[in-house]
Amino acid sequence: MTTPAIPATLNPLETLLLAVQAGNAGIAELLDALLNAEVFILLDKDPQQDEDADASALPMLLNNPRGEPVLAAFTAAERSIAMTMEFPAFCFALPVALKKLLPTIRPGVGLVINPGTILGLEIPAASLAKMQAEAVLH
Repeated sequence: MTTPAIPATLNPLETLLLAVQAGNAGIAELLDALLNAEVFILLDKDPQQDEDADASALPMLLNNPRGEPVLAAFTAAERSIAMTMEFPAFCFALPVALKKLLPTIRPGVGLVINPGTILGLEIPAASLAKMQAEAVLH
């Protein structure tokens, strides 16, 4: 049995995510960093090409192993490449501050960071709702 290789990190957020996975940092520190981070979401339309695309573009939603919807977000545009190859309809990466994205995520939808990668993290819908409420207070 081989041990999975430690992935190269592309930014401080990923370095912190790896530290949390290794037990060398706390989840609260990671969630605070995420709130202040820029993430990339995949859209089905290019928001740069169409003034109305922001309103009509759909973000990539996946289902977690329990069949619950989660919004896919990535810590770097490079992390989204595999998903755009698997789901070519969602080939437009949009950088967005997570703090600005949070209020747009509808109830019952969770968040998955870097889906399909070792540097992944899922925030269930209930936990995301708490983050949304706390973000409003700050």
